[in-house]
Amino acid sequence: MNTCPAHPDSPAATPLKGVLPPHLWRVLARNGITTIEQAAQSYPDKLLQMPSVGPTTFRQIEESLFPGMRYAPSLCEQIAPHDLELASKSQPFFRRVQNALRRHDLK
Repeated sequence: MNTCPAHPDSPAATPLKGVLPPHLWRVLARNGITTIEQAAQSYPDKLLQMPSVGPTTFRQIEESLFPGMRYAPSLCEQIAPHDLELASKSQPFFRRVQNALRRHDLK
């Protein structure tokens, strides 16, 4: 995986606007992700921490941008608070999304 951040003005950066449906690329754009390369660097943990990205939106983004990949949080996976990039108030939301993904995948 490429470790350097994709700059939106670089010629290799592929914009999300033409790839994703409008409601999905708008959610990502509100969170500062405007290219496929930025989305790939944010997958899965940063995407799950974003406001407006719940289990359904996450799966739609995953199916559109990462075909064949499916994030499945382990049942015993614990995220330390210092591992979260956003404010501490995002930790409960992050855990709720992970739990929802687990429940959804068990069906």
